[in-house]
Amino acid sequence: MNRHFSIAVAGAIVAAAIVLPLLVFAAARALNSGEIAPNVTVMGVHVGGLGEEDALFKLAEHEAMLQDTPAPFLVEDRPFDLDPKDVAFEIDEVPAVAVAMEARREGGFLDQFAEWVRSFRTTIDVPADVSIDEEALDGIFETWETVAIGRPAEEGGIQVIDGQVEPDYPRAGRGLDRPGSFPIVRNSLLEVERIPAPLPTGDIIPQVTPADVDAAVLAARSLVDGPIVLTADDPQVEIEFTTAELTSAIRSRVVQASSAEIVVEFDPDVVLELLEPHRSEIERSAVDARFIINSDESVTVAPSKRATVLDPALVAARLREVGSGPDVGEYPFGVGEEASFTTEEARAMGPISRVSAFTTEHPPGQDRVINIHLIADAVDGTIVWPGESFSLNNHVGERTVEKGYVPAPMILRGEIVDDVGGGVSQFATTFYNAVFFGCYEDVSHQPHSYYFSRYPAGREATISWPQPDLVFRNDSDSVVIIDTSYSSTSITVKFFGNNGGRHCDSEISDRYNFTEPETVFEPDSAVRPGSQVVDQTGWEGWTVDVTRIMTMPDGTVERQSWTHRYLPGPEIIRVHPCDMPGSNTVCPIEVPSVLGLSFNDAKAALEAAGFVIVDGGTIEVSDEGQAGTVRSQEPGAGAFRDPGSSVTVLTGEYIPPEEPPPDPGTTTTTTVAP
Repeated sequence: MNRHFSIAVAGAIVAAAIVLPLLVFAAARALNSGEIAPNVTVMGVHVGGLGEEDALFKLAEHEAMLQDTPAPFLVEDRPFDLDPKDVAFEIDEVPAVAVAMEARREGGFLDQFAEWVRSFRTTIDVPADVSIDEEALDGIFETWETVAIGRPAEEGGIQVIDGQVEPDYPRAGRGLDRPGSFPIVRNSLLEVERIPAPLPTGDIIPQVTPADVDAAVLAARSLVDGPIVLTADDPQVEIEFTTAELTSAIRSRVVQASSAEIVVEFDPDVVLELLEPHRSEIERSAVDARFIINSDESVTVAPSKRATVLDPALVAARLREVGSGPDVGEYPFGVGEEASFTTEEARAMGPISRVSAFTTEHPPGQDRVINIHLIADAVDGTIVWPGESFSLNNHVGERTVEKGYVPAPMILRGEIVDDVGGGVSQFATTFYNAVFFGCYEDVSHQPHSYYFSRYPAGREATISWPQPDLVFRNDSDSVVIIDTSYSSTSITVKFFGNNGGRHCDSEISDRYNFTEPETVFEPDSAVRPGSQVVDQTGWEGWTVDVTRIMTMPDGTVERQSWTHRYLPGPEIIRVHPCDMPGSNTVCPIEVPSVLGLSFNDAKAALEAAGFVIVDGGTIEVSDEGQAGTVRSQEPGAGAFRDPGSSVTVLTGEYIPPEEPPPDPGTTTTTTVAP
């Protein structure tokens, strides 16, 4: 019994020893599913137990520390420090962390359990890709060779002396072993504890021969033996590179392939200096594709153009290409940014054609015609993009004298008055009908309050600043190009685009709900009391319904209706203020004429009319018959004055003329007949 019990206990212990670690692993795996497995490093940096973001941050910190720490090297026992930033030293952390996230997680449950157990005694180190600018490092090596060795090898090539291309023959020397030095530098940059690392050196025998140099000199002299002219038409460029300029830019370099080769070329940096004065000719902003409406109303696309930029490397290559030939070539532009509206996008709008057109007429020579033409010019050529809303007021802005608009008749509170920009509602009506028959979405429009016979009843619009406005939306997949034209007697608006094949007709109801005009009296003291002056004859108001019948390409029909009530036009009558309805003002009375009456008769006449006579004295008259009669009155006859006003009169006074005395120098002789 004890023996069986002991066996059972031993079995339970063994089972627990097996099951318990499995349970611990399962719990750890569930809790740490988004973390890197234990005892995993990346390039020696512990990242086990970290999430992806934390691991990336830790490696970035490690990279920054390595970048900020100079790496020491020895070149023939002479020390040099390399700044990792000078060779663009970087670690590519992202793919390394991605590999670390999968470490110890391959296979099934038991495989992962086995890796978990091993993680307590072994470490998995994940390598990471490292980048170094080897061209920059080679340049640093050349400096170290010059300082530490002093006898660098020269591969040879060409040189320019006193404006002439001369040979620079190869010379043997001593230098760094490049293939052996590069990996040493890379490994040193990865070390945290950096100790001076010796770099291998050796004798270097140039692969270029004197004959190679002589051939390069001949090739270079051929390239600079005369000026080179590069031209282009769009944009128009013509640049001449003189012999001296070409010579200043000529260079050579040795290319190592299966054998060494001297390449003769022009230095892009020097070419850039030569081109700088021509930059404004060379560089052009991108040009958008344009739609051109031809005289036959067909529409063509003017292609877009990419921006052109100054690219000295392209020009240097072109100079080398044409320098040994005709010395004339096409100027190569660098490709700049694409146009915001490309040729392909324009053509993707589908075939563009005239969608709608509408014309209204007007008398010639009126001031309002000036305003109509100005607003038409402001809108002509406008493009409304698919889905875009167009506001006539926002596009044109306020109509002002500074913009050339002039005072012309418009409706203000039921009256026709002059205002700057008056008459532009005729353009709005013409524009609205182009929207209507183009089958585009009417966002907002407002017909006139009063009907004008020159416009279609109910199918017209008015605008003013800032309201009312006229707005439509281009609800098609193509552009809308607005084209305006005019003559001395008409204005026309045309829409060009592709509305998807919709077609619109108009239906207008009979007029109904007629209303009579009201009479409006306006005070005017210049009007004779008791009389009236008709300034405006009234007209009826009425209501009308307008329906747009839109037929779709598949034959289905949509109907859109608008109802508008035109107000009756008031009859406007000017009267004297005393005759205004409801006025308590006493009307003035007309002063009668009392000229020629005696003072007493004049007094009686004026008092009978409601005036007070004032004796103003006498006035000398030459006719004895006028004596004692009224010869002057103030105010004069026909004037209107308030009742009780005074009238001043002057009566005539006759004074006989005196006989002139005889002339003393005159002798009177009397002759007596015999």
